[in-house]
Amino acid sequence: MTGSPTTRGRPRKGRVVGFTLIEILVVVAIVGIVVVVAAVNLIPSDAQVARRESGLVALAVEHARDAAWFGGRPTSITFEDGRVREWRLKGDAWQADTERDRRLAPGARVTAIFVDGQPLKPDARLVFLADGLGVPFRIALEVRGLPWAIEGDAAGTVSALEGG
Repeated sequence: MTGSPTTRGRPRKGRVVGFTLIEILVVVAIVGIVVVVAAVNLIPSDAQVARRESGLVALAVEHARDAAWFGGRPTSITFEDGRVREWRLKGDAWQADTERDRRLAPGARVTAIFVDGQPLKPDARLVFLADGLGVPFRIALEVRGLPWAIEGDAAGTVSALEGG
């Protein structure tokens, strides 16, 4: 820009120096587009939340399985009061591993657990033995109204599946 700060906006040779309405509208439009793009990327959809939450539950299940295999003692996992809780068998009693407790996301809940095709009671444990041999299981989840499932096979593979 030409002129000193004291002469900006003042008429100079019959002309006023400043921004035109079109320049201001272009800047507002660009800012609006940036805000829309940022909002779309910052606010996850229900499907994205469901995918992330089912993945986190699958990781918790894998950790319990690995803790049993590599720790040499049975480990279990429960889903109660909106949280995933890992347990370790010490002596003849189960003890909660409070460091591994994890709250489920709002709107997420476990609807059913099946082991070898048979439903488990709601308060039952999904147990992993130290021998490395697994039994097929399925954990049915509902996250923000969307069905998902965590499945494990006899070989120890754990996966999250959309559509539960």
